[in-house]
Amino acid sequence: MLSARAYSFRQKSRLAISLSWVAGYTNVITFLLCGGVVVSHTTGNVTHFGEAFAHGDLRATSYFGFLFLAFLVGAMASAFMTETALRRSLRSKYILPIAVQVFLLLLLSIGLNLHQGVDLSWEKAMASGDHLWALYWMTGVASLAMGLQNATITKVSGAVIRTTHLTGVTTDFGIEIVQLYLWWYDKITAGGADRWRRLIVVSRRHPSAQRAVLLVSIIGSFLLGAVLGTWSYHWRPTYALGLPVAFLCFIIYKDWRTPIADVKELDLLADPELAAAGIVKSMLPPGLGIYRLSHHRRDQAHGAPDFQNWAERLPRHWRVVILALSPLTRLDSNSFIDLASAVQKLHEQDRDLVLCGVTPIQFREMEKSDLPNVLDPDNLCPDMEFAIARAMGRIEQMLQPAGV
Repeated sequence: MLSARAYSFRQKSRLAISLSWVAGYTNVITFLLCGGVVVSHTTGNVTHFGEAFAHGDLRATSYFGFLFLAFLVGAMASAFMTETALRRSLRSKYILPIAVQVFLLLLLSIGLNLHQGVDLSWEKAMASGDHLWALYWMTGVASLAMGLQNATITKVSGAVIRTTHLTGVTTDFGIEIVQLYLWWYDKITAGGADRWRRLIVVSRRHPSAQRAVLLVSIIGSFLLGAVLGTWSYHWRPTYALGLPVAFLCFIIYKDWRTPIADVKELDLLADPELAAAGIVKSMLPPGLGIYRLSHHRRDQAHGAPDFQNWAERLPRHWRVVILALSPLTRLDSNSFIDLASAVQKLHEQDRDLVLCGVTPIQFREMEKSDLPNVLDPDNLCPDMEFAIARAMGRIEQMLQPAGV
């Protein structure tokens, strides 16, 4: 399912880059249709609102205040839908807001067809009052759609990515470039210029490098959407919004077909697998946590979650954590790279991970990643019983005094 905890950095990046062009596309179409009105962010509209208010222009003040409220209502609607889905444990928490965005873009497309050849410039509409209702509802619908999208990707990314405006993205990009430069400078100064080839390879995994690539890709995606939207509007305005609508429908289909797995802590008192093996809670040491990849439909394939985010949220009192995989979880080499980073984080905290239930197909993908280099081979177990025995042994080793 689409959620901040479930999505890995790569998955969040792909979704953010994909949705950015939709924002650029929608924004430029309303910009061209309505004589410079922007709907993908509120900065310009609040500026117009302030100017109109200062001049006592009630009509313009009302209009730009309306656009601000439309964007806000869109964001609130997305938050309401996602939180309601979360509380009801629905299959996917973000299909509904994206589906509503599709509906709003379809309404905007109908408006384009109904008002072909009509001058909907906001300045003329404010001065004459002609076509004012059309201007209101079309730009209002577009602002609602952008508010929905921005709030949705904000929830998916854990409040670190925006797709409908570039001010914060550009600022963050500048910061990450400086951070990456300083890291390069320190490494070269400490180790000599002959290490630059190694640094190129290592820097690909540096967080600042990854974020810089993501941010510049979002900027490029937004720009691509603006270019494509301009061409579509001038070439075939009747079908101009067909491309983003089709793409959003594809995203809904993909999320419905292959949702993201959850990582859930086992109920040590009621888990049937533990009960079948004769394992009870009193037998387990207090420093052992047991988790399993799962989905509410156990017969359906599902994607891998964000393992790094999961590792960061683990209770501190777990010294060793068992993670039971599912044969239905689609784990590629990128998923195992993410899992390897999670294992490294646990090692930095003097904790350990025991993995069980890896299928032969998953193992072949695992060999392509760094996971075999950071995970003790003895921590790779065929089933839960072996995993628990190994975890108990590791906790006993950790509790022994140094040198014993």
